[in-house]
Amino acid sequence: GNSTRSCAFFMLSADFVRQFPGKSLPFFQEIRDDYTTEEPLVEVALDYADVVKGTHIETTLAVSHRWMQPDDPDPDGEQLKALKGFLNSPAGKKIERVWIDSACMPQDQPKGSRSAEDAAA
Repeated sequence: GNSTRSCAFFMLSADFVRQFPGKSLPFFQEIRDDYTTEEPLVEVALDYADVVKGTHIETTLAVSHRWMQPDDPDPDGEQLKALKGFLNSPAGKKIERVWIDSACMPQDQPKGSRSAEDAAA
């Protein structure tokens, strides 16, 4: 049988983050709905073997941070500034994709932005 279980993750293109002009990154829904031309969200299927081997580690950065306020993960833009700084540094140059919890998963922020179907799920 096929023992390879793969999960689809949405990741942000690192170049989108490097060049993002705003103070802090939008939420997943806003990125999905408002930035359709840039296509910043990349759907990546990772299977368990890849994760164990660390296949994607070199080019993928996972960022999970404490939300500074309940309804705003990055009110002062400090986290985005730090993230951009890293992505533009020599160490961050090879990063192609970024996974950030607020930007890559549907949140109920801004309040009520999830559709009725989302909420019913």
